[in-house]
Amino acid sequence: MFRLLQKLDYMRMVLGICMVYDGYPLIFFFKETLRLAPNSTAFTAGFMALGFVLMVPFTVFRKLYMPNILGLYLMLTSIALMMFYMVYYVGEPGYGGLVMDGMYFAFALIFLFLLINVPNDIIEVAIPVIVAFTLLSNLGLIYAMITDPTWVLGQRAAINYGSTETGERSGNPHPFARNALLGVVACGVWAFDKRTSLIPRVFALFTGAVSAAILVMTQTRSSILAFAIIIFLFLFYNVRPAQVKAAARGLVKPIPLMTIAVFIGGVIYFLRRNYQIYALLYGYVVGFIERNTENIYALLGMKTAAGYTASYDASSVTRTVSTGFLGNVLVGHMEMLVFGNGFKFLYLDIPLLEAWIDFGMLGLLTFGGLFVLFTYHSLRAMQTNLNPFTTFLAYSFIMLLVQAFTNGRPNEIWYWYPLALMIRFVGVEHLFPIRLWNNPPATDYGGYAVPNPTLEPTSTAPVESKA
Repeated sequence: MFRLLQKLDYMRMVLGICMVYDGYPLIFFFKETLRLAPNSTAFTAGFMALGFVLMVPFTVFRKLYMPNILGLYLMLTSIALMMFYMVYYVGEPGYGGLVMDGMYFAFALIFLFLLINVPNDIIEVAIPVIVAFTLLSNLGLIYAMITDPTWVLGQRAAINYGSTETGERSGNPHPFARNALLGVVACGVWAFDKRTSLIPRVFALFTGAVSAAILVMTQTRSSILAFAIIIFLFLFYNVRPAQVKAAARGLVKPIPLMTIAVFIGGVIYFLRRNYQIYALLYGYVVGFIERNTENIYALLGMKTAAGYTASYDASSVTRTVSTGFLGNVLVGHMEMLVFGNGFKFLYLDIPLLEAWIDFGMLGLLTFGGLFVLFTYHSLRAMQTNLNPFTTFLAYSFIMLLVQAFTNGRPNEIWYWYPLALMIRFVGVEHLFPIRLWNNPPATDYGGYAVPNPTLEPTSTAPVESKA
């Protein structure tokens, strides 16, 4: 009974983390679809605050856990630098967002502090809670699209808001794309964990398929590119040539062939009975390919198949102008890159570049240093697969890495929440109790992998080979 209550307590903390880290899809659903608080910033702040409350452990202030120290210093320095520029060196004419941006930075620091108080044992329950949370957000999006009279098939998946009378309704698909990609990664980690039983594995695969469909429907290039990179890295670190050969030989046996035939037949039957679903997904894929092909044609100065001159879409134009601006600075105004040009000097849609332009070399070294550091630790975590939660964070970080080159601004809150999670749990796996490891080390130092001067090794066990 005590163990059950303890797990429920860990789930409560993971739910709080999810509400802060990935809460925007549900916030949009409650605010705009259920009409609880349309266009309310206070509701968003209250939702985040509730997540913070759920994260508070009973040992708060009494027991802290070691984060990634280098990452911690880089994050604190970067935020302090941005806050200093926000107050004393603003580059945006008529800037009036001091309170709002200050609140975002405060939320990021509160989240980081609470994570340092959260016990390592949440790793035991983190993945199932994340899977359930992302599924709930996806179902909220599906319900919103079905009940929205202004949403039509082929439109990007998002919760639209605005006036129906004027027709000025729009939505941001990026939070829903991030949620969908997090769902795919969490479902993949859970489904391919050898300790997962049959029913949870089937549930994870089904939920992952729903998330993948939502990801396609959002048509966000950065998330789909990140998804492709994640698949490549998963295959690179987990599939060996010998396994491919063994799988190929196994497929030619009668039972696997019959299973494949039944599966293909079931898919064909389902698509025939539900042709609209097939047409919808097919239309999204074709539309995504056509839009990105036109960007490639525009880059090469070519014409489309219809005969008109190809042009960039709005986001591609912004990034093209941004890289051109950097080229001009490098040629004749290098001094602009030393101390920067001030907080929110220019919207470049390339956060790493904007950190350099706005905050100078120190901004690039601190903000960019976080991405260099956690790219290294993420690749190591993918290779070693020490525990499910760290593996999930490592693959999810690829999305943040792609977006650092393609989407947003360095001061935006949804960069700092994932970075805070990385600081707390990635690169410090050797400090976790070995009972949380997938492959415990050979030597047990009182339940940990690192030696403690007050303890002697209690056991030696063979290291479990990697699957």
